[in-house]
Amino acid sequence: MDLFGDALLSFHRGQSDAPLKLTRDDGWEDTHSPGLYFEPEPFAFERDALALLDGPTLDVGCGAGRHLKWFAAQGLDAHGVDISEGAIQVCRERGLQNVGVFDVMSGNPPNLSFRPTNICLFGNNVGIGGSFDGSATLFRNLRRISPECGHLVLTGLDIRQTDNPRHIAYQENNLAAGRRRGEMKLRVSYEERTGAEFPWYHPEPHEIEELAALTGWQVQRLERCGNFFWSSLRRS
Repeated sequence: MDLFGDALLSFHRGQSDAPLKLTRDDGWEDTHSPGLYFEPEPFAFERDALALLDGPTLDVGCGAGRHLKWFAAQGLDAHGVDISEGAIQVCRERGLQNVGVFDVMSGNPPNLSFRPTNICLFGNNVGIGGSFDGSATLFRNLRRISPECGHLVLTGLDIRQTDNPRHIAYQENNLAAGRRRGEMKLRVSYEERTGAEFPWYHPEPHEIEELAALTGWQVQRLERCGNFFWSSLRRS
C-alpha cells in the first residue's frame, strides 16, 4: 500500500487535496498537505547545501521531484530514486524522466546513466534507515554508489530544538530504553486508509559525525538553521 504515492498522485492530478497524517506510536499526530512536496523553491535552510552541488547528482527519496526540478533549472544532470511507485509516476508526469523505483536499503546499485558525483538526502531522508544502525547501513550503501571523493549532502530535523512535552517525554523514554533519541515508529494515514507501522530516525547533528566515522565518510560542514541542520560529507 503506497499511501504517500497515492496522496502525491491525487494532489498532482487535482483529484484531492486531502492531507497526509503521520501518527507516532505514542499517539502524537502530524498532518500536512501533499502540496509540501511540490513547493517550487527550495526551503531557506536548504539553499546553502544545494549551492554545493555542482555535478551529476543522485536524489535519494526524490518524492514528487521538488529538488529534481531545481536541478534541471540549474542545468545539472540529476537522477531521482524513491521506493514509492506513485511518487515516481508523479515525477514522470511532471516531465522528469531520469527517475526510477529503487530501495536504497537493498544494497544493490541503482540503474543510472552516470555515476553521481553528488548524492543528496534531503527532506530528513537519513530517516530512511529507520534507526542509527539502519542509517549506518544506508551510508555504507551510498558509499558504494559514490566515486572516490564523492560528495553526500543531507538535511535533518534537530529534534532537541523543542519545548513540546510530548516530544521531550518520547525522547527521554527512548534514551531510558537504550535507543537513540530520534528513533521512532510511525504510521501514514491518507483519506480513510492507514498503513503498517514503520521505523524512522531523526539523527541529532552530532550523530551525523558518528555515522560518518563508522561508514567511510568525513563531515566537511555541518550547519544548524533553527530547527533544522544540513551537512556536507566526502567519501574518505
